Amino acid sequence: MLSELARQHGMLLEGRDGEVEGFAPLSGLAKTNGGMLVTYLGSSLFADSLPAGDHVAVITRTELRGCLKQGNAALIVDGEPHDGFFTALASTIQNCHFERVETFISPEAKIHKTAVVEENVHIEAGAVIGAYTVILANTYIGAEVVVKPNATIGADGFENAIIRGRHTLVPHAGGVWLSEGVRVGTACIDRGLYGDFSYAGPCTTIDNLVHFGHSVRTGKDCALTACSEISGSTVLGDGIWLAPNASINQLLTIGDHCYIGTGSVVTRDLPPHSLAYGSPAKVAAQVCVCRHKLQFDGGLTTCAACGRQYQRDNKGQVRHV
Repeated sequence: MLSELARQHGMLLEGRDGEVEGFAPLSGLAKTNGGMLVTYLGSSLFADSLPAGDHVAVITRTELRGCLKQGNAALIVDGEPHDGFFTALASTIQNCHFERVETFISPEAKIHKTAVVEENVHIEAGAVIGAYTVILANTYIGAEVVVKPNATIGADGFENAIIRGRHTLVPHAGGVWLSEGVRVGTACIDRGLYGDFSYAGPCTTIDNLVHFGHSVRTGKDCALTACSEISGSTVLGDGIWLAPNASINQLLTIGDHCYIGTGSVVTRDLPPHSLAYGSPAKVAAQVCVCRHKLQFDGGLTTCAACGRQYQRDNKGQVRHV
């Protein structure tokens, strides 16, 4: 309960009590399943990011109480709200209050004798786990997933924070979810940070030396090629192609069927069907689902390679018709 969290950490609760469903940054305060999300506000500059509603509890200082939105509960602290937030998160993880995946290994899964598989891992039929691979707790491996040798699935990412004046690595509360048909090379997939799952959509391929940051989500049929890097909490749509050594900044949204060129550095959201490259990456053209470059003459075009038809609006946004 929120009141118990406040009591344990010396916070003053103002507003309604309720069951704590999870922790989230200001960018992750979606509607919940009836519980409350705990976040923090340390500056009025970020107050506009707070949504109204009684599903949000905000750790903050007395002088920022007026910045909260209608319905928000307040957890008042004397020190830095940032410190209070991460201290409460770490304590909740240590006390095992986050939900865990139930242990299950299908007899039809193939796990190499040298692989390390912790408790609280679920592995479905047809999955193949290669030699010296490490599958850490709170990981779901779907049907027909293949993880090649020496991969690491479900470790904490490096979320650095200064807490009470000390540089600290924030513990992670979430897990990893590999949907059916995912293929993973010798890669590193970090677990979700705030109790969520880092998620790879069906039939996505994650090549050798890919870094898949905490709380990253992909759609289906994505191809993350060798040495590409996706930073924390970024969302990739369906059919994304990341060329070798491409880097995606944190907290971005990359639209469906984007093609990111070799060595590119993506620093802003990309609309669907973008062909982008460079550092920083810029949109140079639009591409089809089949990854052939589209040639527009007006608002409509037909892919010369596969015959799919597309429409482009006056803002340059492209959709399949």
